[in-house]
Amino acid sequence: MKLSEHFQGASLARDGEFVHLDQADSESPGSLAFCQRLDYVLAAAKNPNLSCIITQRGFLPDVREKGVAVAPDPRLAFFRLYRKLFDEGRLRPQMSFGIGAGVRIHASAVVSDKVRIGDGVSIGARAVVEDYAAIGDRTVIGPGAVIGAEGLLTVRDESGTPLMVPHAGGVLIGRDVVILAGAVVAKSLYRTPTQIGDASQIGILATIGHGARVGVRCVVSGNCVVAGRVRIGDGAWLGASCSIAQGLRIGEGARIHVGSVVVRHVAPKESVSGNFALRHAAHMRSFLKTGRS
Repeated sequence: MKLSEHFQGASLARDGEFVHLDQADSESPGSLAFCQRLDYVLAAAKNPNLSCIITQRGFLPDVREKGVAVAPDPRLAFFRLYRKLFDEGRLRPQMSFGIGAGVRIHASAVVSDKVRIGDGVSIGARAVVEDYAAIGDRTVIGPGAVIGAEGLLTVRDESGTPLMVPHAGGVLIGRDVVILAGAVVAKSLYRTPTQIGDASQIGILATIGHGARVGVRCVVSGNCVVAGRVRIGDGAWLGASCSIAQGLRIGEGARIHVGSVVVRHVAPKESVSGNFALRHAAHMRSFLKTGRS
C-alpha cells in the first residue's frame, strides 16, 4: 500500500509504501505508525521497521528517508485509516483454521470457525473463543473465559464522538497453558498477536490486554490486570490482584507481589511490591519501620 492512496495534496509530505499498521516501536518491517510527540518521532526515525509515519508538520525536519503524511491530529488520522482498511478487509491476520484431535468443547461454549485449536485442548462451559485465536496442544480454557475479546481503545473525532476501532489482530496461546474461569485475553490491534507462552497459567478473572506478551512458564494470578503491550519475561510470577501499566517490561523470573501497582519496568529476577511498586526488600523495610513508630 502507498501513502498516496490515502493522503493527497498538503497532507502528503513524502510518499512511501507500507504493509501494515503498528506503533512507533514496531518489530514488523514495513509498518506505518502515528507520532504526535517529539520523543516518538525521534524513536520512529531510528526504527528500521517503520517505513511510513503520520505526524504533525512541525516535526518534518526530524524525519528523513520515510514516507510521511501530516495531520493536525495524527492519532485520529491514523485510526480513521485503520478503520477504512479494516472495513476493506485489508488488516485480517493470515492463518490457517482447524480443530485437532481429542478436543473437548463444552456444549455451551462459543467457538468461532476462524480459529486454530491444537490436539487435546479443553474448552469449558460458556467460554468464548473469538476469530483469529490459535490455541496450542493440551491447553485448558476454563469456564466463562474469553479468548480474543475487543480491548479498550478510546478515539474521539473533532466533535468528541467516539470513533469505533475494531481490533484486527488475534491471540496466540501456546501448549500446556491453563486459563482459568472468567479470565479475558484481548486480541491485538495489530499484526503481532496477543501471546501467552507455553506452560503459563492465567488465574481466575485475570485480564491480559491487547498486544501483551506473556512468556513461557509464567504465573499471572487471579484478578491481575496486565495492560496492553506489556512484555512479561519467561518464568515471571504475578501475585493476586496486581496491575501492570501499559507498555511496561517485566523481566525474566521477576516476582510481582500481591496487590502491587507497577508503573515502571521491572528487571529480570527483581522482586517488587506495593502501590506504587518498589523493590520488595525496600518496601518491607519501610512497612516494618512504619509499623514500629
